[in-house]
Amino acid sequence: MKVRTEGVKDLIHILKHNRGKPSLEALGNKAYLALCDALFQLLRNERSTWLHKGGKRPLLVLSASALRLVIATGVRTIKSSTVEIIIDTVLEVLPDGDGTLIQPLLEDLPKALRSLFEYQPHVERLSPECWDASVDFCLESLSGFVASSEPAIELAQSWSTTVSSRARTPFESTDLTSSRASPRAPVARTKSGNQDEFSHIAEEFVHCLHALVKASNAPLLDKVEAVLTVLLQYLKQRTGRSSGTRAALAAINSILSRISLQHLELTKRIIQELLPIMKGLWSEIVLREEIIITLVYTEAHLCSLLTETDSDAVVSDLEALVEAMYNEYRKRQDTTAHQYLEEDHLCFRHLGLGSPDTHPLHTPSFSMETEHLRFEGLWGTVSTIARFSYMLDQRRRASSHNHNDAEDSINKRQRVTQLFQEYLRHVLEPRSNAKRAALQVVAFMIQDGVAGEDDLQSLLERLTSCISDEHPAHSVWAMIGLAA
Repeated sequence: MKVRTEGVKDLIHILKHNRGKPSLEALGNKAYLALCDALFQLLRNERSTWLHKGGKRPLLVLSASALRLVIATGVRTIKSSTVEIIIDTVLEVLPDGDGTLIQPLLEDLPKALRSLFEYQPHVERLSPECWDASVDFCLESLSGFVASSEPAIELAQSWSTTVSSRARTPFESTDLTSSRASPRAPVARTKSGNQDEFSHIAEEFVHCLHALVKASNAPLLDKVEAVLTVLLQYLKQRTGRSSGTRAALAAINSILSRISLQHLELTKRIIQELLPIMKGLWSEIVLREEIIITLVYTEAHLCSLLTETDSDAVVSDLEALVEAMYNEYRKRQDTTAHQYLEEDHLCFRHLGLGSPDTHPLHTPSFSMETEHLRFEGLWGTVSTIARFSYMLDQRRRASSHNHNDAEDSINKRQRVTQLFQEYLRHVLEPRSNAKRAALQVVAFMIQDGVAGEDDLQSLLERLTSCISDEHPAHSVWAMIGLAA
């Protein structure tokens, strides 16, 4: 036992201190497979002893750590056959007989899986059976870590049976087909532990799911319901800031890019679930890009939802999100660089409606200058606020024309002012940052249309008064708005 322990420690030392050096780069697939086989046998033996006797098994932890380092070092060298052997073995040894993930292995084996999956060529070459088993295992494991006030999602039988034998998800009726049977044995359901203590491990499984679903050839459609259900629960129950939150949003966006044009009702249900979540996430800078991507993918679906008679909840959630985005944008430091969209970021060479050759970040009056694409998040923020504000105003106008009873009149008086009129009022604010934000949103928003003569008159008066503003950004954006 002592000899084995010293041998594993030496292997860990060699891998840590020689990673990236020619001595390790010279190793081929056979050498890495031999190392993995030796560690697999050691893991199985130590795991069996731990299951029967319990207690501390340092060699069990060391073996898992060594396997993780071997995979991280050779991830670009090993072949697809070796990758599937590693996945099969990890899926075999990580849970115990009851389906509980073995705690001494939790620090290293999920990281080993993540290292494999984040090298996308490996995911793209996985057999459908191995991809299915990997997704099922990650779903089972993540659902065990996610604390929920709702009834637990049963992923028993790895979603391999008929729809009627599965637990219901938040998306009870979809236009997707039922899951295919998986030829591999189902993964036992994990038991939830302390959420805070194991939150970093849950993050590893979220990253694994993201890497698995974003592959362009992933056989995704049969797993959409299961993946979205667990990821949405994770986002709802997340604690604090984590890289897993961004990975979960990115995974959902990868799915939306595949289903938004074909599975309309499912996409509508997803965005309805996401809207209240995204409002709370906007304060985190690293998440804003993914939130904007989600809104771009689902803009048409939200527009459709806003036309429905029972869309009050959607309207309220969307208003709250737009308000959060706008309030954050208008409070940014005016003296700090790259906090606001700059006039230098714009190009005025391509006027009019877009064409196949037009840059995608484009309006009829201006577009994003290609050399400033690193600031496209600023464009995305302003254009998203303007676009959805316009949609909400359109919905209010339509509602005011369609409802004339006394109760509706009372409701309308509670918020008569439309967002466009609020932004025009903010154009006259004394604070420079708030004024700039309002001018930019107005410059984007008016290109969708102005409601009537009163709005147009008010717009011209407010923008004209800003042309002579001492602050150059204010006068420039006022002229851009007038030209638009």
